[in-house]
Amino acid sequence: MFLSRNLQKEKGITLIALVVTILILLILAGISVSTLTGSNGILTKASETKTKVEIAQEKEELQMAVMASQMEETNTLEIKKENLENAIKQQFGNNKDFSVTDNGDGSFLVNMNDTQRMYYVSELGEVIAEENILKISTADELKAFRDDVNSGNTYEGWYVYLANDITLDINEEWEPIGYYVQNSENTSIKDGIYNENNNPFSGIFDGQDYKVDYMNINNSKTAQGLFGIVTNGHIKNINLGENCRINMEGTGCGGIVGIVLNSGTIYNCNNYADMEQTKGGIVGSVIESVTISNCINYGDLSEAIGGILGSSNGTDWEEFENEFHTIINCANYGNITKNVDSNFLGGIAGYFKGTITNSFNAGNILMNNNQNNVGGIVGDIFGNVLNCYNVGNITTQAYSAGGIIGYIDAGNTGSLMNCYNKGNVESLLGNINSIGELIGANVQEMKIINSYISSDTFTALDLGSAYTEDTENINNGYPILAWQHDQTKDN
Repeated sequence: MFLSRNLQKEKGITLIALVVTILILLILAGISVSTLTGSNGILTKASETKTKVEIAQEKEELQMAVMASQMEETNTLEIKKENLENAIKQQFGNNKDFSVTDNGDGSFLVNMNDTQRMYYVSELGEVIAEENILKISTADELKAFRDDVNSGNTYEGWYVYLANDITLDINEEWEPIGYYVQNSENTSIKDGIYNENNNPFSGIFDGQDYKVDYMNINNSKTAQGLFGIVTNGHIKNINLGENCRINMEGTGCGGIVGIVLNSGTIYNCNNYADMEQTKGGIVGSVIESVTISNCINYGDLSEAIGGILGSSNGTDWEEFENEFHTIINCANYGNITKNVDSNFLGGIAGYFKGTITNSFNAGNILMNNNQNNVGGIVGDIFGNVLNCYNVGNITTQAYSAGGIIGYIDAGNTGSLMNCYNKGNVESLLGNINSIGELIGANVQEMKIINSYISSDTFTALDLGSAYTEDTENINNGYPILAWQHDQTKDN
């Protein structure tokens, strides 16, 4: 052991001597010390290159560990923390000093403590290295990030996250993250959303369950919200505070995001703000194939068309004939009032193409104009409503109103299944022919399966595995969804 340590010491001395000798020779050759060791020096650049290579190797090995952890589960790409930890040990060796944080949404943060580097692992297994991770802790940092996005940096391939609650200046109007060109010459949905001068956000934004509060928006522009336009991006775990001042009269406006398109996702986002004008409490409009999941609106909405989502594919389904969306595990508690003419209004969505599942509305809905299509869950739909319920009261002058669906669009052959309505549905016009406890008008070919109205007696067992009994009396004893708990508590 003694000899070994002496040999190591001698080798270390020899290496130092060699480096010093090389430096002296280079200096004698006319190369200055600053050229060697300055910020742009030869040795500095060599060190930076070495670091980049090390990061790339570490990332590659972590990616292999992630893939190995996914192989532990059959028929799914789901990553489990225990499997990931074991795979990292196998890949790097048992002496590797690391920690894994479960974000609770299928993604993870991996800290390599020995190299002091952090990596983000998405729910699909994508690994993002620290150079593409941005932490935001202050309002100024959020605005700087916003300005960078709006200048053309889409942040595609980046993970951006909040590290604190963010308090904005209520006296300063908020410019959304993701720039949408306000062009009066846009004559169709496609003209607007595919404008080459738009600067959308296309990365992953994780609010880490923090809150953005005191946001002020007061205009009639298109694509307004905390985010304006998101393309192939993912927004998750963000709360909009109750002190926000929001009046958005334009098209495609929502509390969290104005317009989401392509394969974007909105996950676990909550709105606590009352809004005087908007299209959706969470999202204004979705285009192409978008999923909204685990989102809740608590704020009262005036002149909105959907508690969670305003509309899908604008209002032109023919332009996006083969594109369908998903809303899952969402809820609305806010009261929604509509005085200005509109042809659709729903507790979850106003105008929707796709499937709404495992969602509910507990807010009261008042449509105080003589337009059509009001529903406790959705105003107008081409698609399916599965495992949903409404307990809010619906009062309307509309000619078509239902406890679950206001109107079923022509040609719809979808299903209304495992749903129930306990809310009162009342027409101020006295037109009872197009008022229904489940569906308003134009049933078309939609199948109604195992769904109940207020006079029916039923249990959670009758409704299926998506439901459970209301043992805590958070829904007046009526069956609740299995994912549901007491969301009425303060934020």
